[in-house]
Amino acid sequence: MAIVIMAGSSGRTVPPQPFATEDEFQVLLANSPQLLREDADAPLALVAREVDLHEAGYLDLLLVSGDGLPVAVEVKLERNDQARREVVAQVIDYLSALTTLTVDELDERVEGKLEAALRTFSSPGDDDETEFERRWRAVGANLRAGLARLVVALDGAPPGLERIFRFLARNSDLDVRLLVVQRHNAGPVGDICVSNVLVSPSSDETRPQSTLDRTPRPELIAAANAFNASNKSGLMAVGAGVNYRQIRPPDWPAGFRTHYEFYQTKSILGAELHIETDAARSLGEELAPLAGTQVAAGAASLVWDGNWSSGRGRLAAQFPPEVEPHHVAAAMEDLIALTRDKVRRRLSELHQARPAP
Repeated sequence: MAIVIMAGSSGRTVPPQPFATEDEFQVLLANSPQLLREDADAPLALVAREVDLHEAGYLDLLLVSGDGLPVAVEVKLERNDQARREVVAQVIDYLSALTTLTVDELDERVEGKLEAALRTFSSPGDDDETEFERRWRAVGANLRAGLARLVVALDGAPPGLERIFRFLARNSDLDVRLLVVQRHNAGPVGDICVSNVLVSPSSDETRPQSTLDRTPRPELIAAANAFNASNKSGLMAVGAGVNYRQIRPPDWPAGFRTHYEFYQTKSILGAELHIETDAARSLGEELAPLAGTQVAAGAASLVWDGNWSSGRGRLAAQFPPEVEPHHVAAAMEDLIALTRDKVRRRLSELHQARPAP
C-alpha cells in the first residue's frame, strides 16, 4: 500500500519501513490495539504479552474486547518460515488451550491483568462495578463456550496462508482474522501505521457467492441482549452465529452437548433447550412432560420437539420474530428455572455412570 504525503500540488511517497524483529512488531501492536480491529468490532484492550499457555506455548498477545471476547494474537514477519502453514496449527492450539481456562484461572495466569484491562472500558457516567461484572461474566461465558477470536498479524502475507484463512472463514464457525500491518516513517510527522484486513468472517470476499447473508439477525441479538441485561439466572448468552446464541451453565458436566439456545429461523424465534448427543438422549424422558407449561407470564407455552437432532429432542418456547425481545428473554429465564437443576442432576448421574477410561 502506497502512502503519499502531499505538500501543495506535489507529493512524496513514503515506503514501508521493515520491522527489525518480531518483538518490535509485537510492541507496536501491544501499544496500538486499534490496528487489530475492524470498524464494526468492539474496542480492544491489551491484557498481556507472552502469555504462558503451558503445553501450547507462549501466546504473543492476549487482548479482550469491550463485549468480553478474548482475542488471541500471533505476530509473524513474512520472512519467518513459520509465517505459512505452521502458524495455522499454532493459533488453533492456542485457542484450544485458552478456552480450557475459567475466567478466574485466566486472570490468575496473567497476574490480574485481565481484570485491569476490563476496567479500562468504563465510560463517564457508567456504573463502573456493574459494567465490570457484566464484562467479566461475558469473558467467562465465552471461554466456557470455546469462543475467542484468532488474529494472525504479519507485515506481509504469503498467498498460501491467505488461502488457508479464507477456507477457515468460509467453512468453520471460528472467528479468524488475517491482517497485514505496515509502518511508514514520515519524518517529522512520525510513523504512519496502516493495517489491512485480508480475511475475516465479515469480509464479503470470504463468503461464497451462492450463500445467504451471514449477518446475525437483529431480533436474535435483541433477545440475547435483553436476557444478558436482566441477568436473573447469572448466565450469559454468547456466540457469533447468524441464527443462534448459546447458554452453557457451568455446573453441567461437560461432554454431553446439552445447552440452552436462542435460535431463529425466518418464521420463528425460540428460547430453547437442545439435546445434541446420544449420551444425553434419556433427558428427553424428563423434559417432554414439561410441554404445555406456560412461560413469560403466559406469552408462550413450552413445546417438545422429539424429532430435533436425530430424535434426541428439544424443549422450546417459540415466538414470531417480531415479538418484543423481553418476552423471549423472559421465556428463557423461565425455561432455565424449570430445567436447570433437573438437567444438572441427570447429567451428573450419566457422567458418574460412564465407564472409566
